Amino acid sequence: MKNNKTSKEYFNNLLNEKNISLSKDDFDQSYLSYRNFRKNYSELLEQEYSNFEPRQRIFDIKNEQ
Repeated sequence: MKNNKTSKEYFNNLLNEKNISLSKDDFDQSYLSYRNFRKNYSELLEQEYSNFEPRQRIFDIKNEQ
């Protein structure tokens, strides 16, 4: 992210495009959430996930009958 002013203006433009108006407090809280999401997302994209192993377990239902 470049700087907060530019990012804040960009976020405000996104809201305006969707005709979303927020109070100052709501905007500030939403902007913090937006920044955190962008930060987490960019960190996720930087990770090496070729060795990713899902935690979901697949159960063989054939043996249960």
